[in-house]
This record gives sequence, C-alpha cells and structure tokens, in this order.
Amino acid sequence: MAKNIIFVDNFETPCLIGIYPKEKIKKQNIRISVKLEIKKIIRKDSASSTVSYDRIIERLKRIKSQKHVNLVETLAYNLYDDFSKIKNIKHIEVKIIKCDILSKNCSVGFLLEKSVK
Repeated sequence: MAKNIIFVDNFETPCLIGIYPKEKIKKQNIRISVKLEIKKIIRKDSASSTVSYDRIIERLKRIKSQKHVNLVETLAYNLYDDFSKIKNIKHIEVKIIKCDILSKNCSVGFLLEKSVK
C-alpha cells in the first residue's frame, strides 16, 4: 500500500524553549522535521491535489517569534494541532532536536507520531 507523505527535514530556527532560567531569556537553536501523511488522493499534477510545503514552512518560521515554551513536547503538540487542521491529513510526525545541548554527533529531543482523527 502506497503512502503519500509531504515532509520538511531539518528546519533550523532559534526558539525560546527550556525549563532552566537561562533558556527562558536566551534563544537556542532547534531543528524540526515534519512528515504529513496525506489521505489517498487522485494522481493529478496540480497543487490543489496536495499540501503545499509553503504552509508547513510558514508555520515553522513563526516559531522564532513565539513566546517561551518549557518543553519540546509542548511545541511538538502545538505543531501537531496546527498541522492536523490541514485538509486530508491522516498522520503527523514531528521531530524536534535541541541543537545546542550536546556535540554535533549526538542529538537530544522529542518525536511525536500521531494519527489525525
């Protein structure tokens, strides 16, 4: 069975996120990957038959100007709530990595995978 997935990988942006006092005043870099599984659509070479990458990217760009969030889990669920409003979305995966925590060879973060009702 085929799956139709639109994705944005490794979108990096500054964000006020974290529970420690310094994280509440200084933005840190996060990296977000989003996968949106689209319900079965007719094969058609038309923008109206899919989800625009621009819609996903525009939402991700707004993160740098939003208010402080304590947990990456909260941000992931906020993104899920936004993306679940898009027509014909079946399943959403949001992965958030806090880039400045460890070395370049190691990642920490949160992964949310959830179906849309």
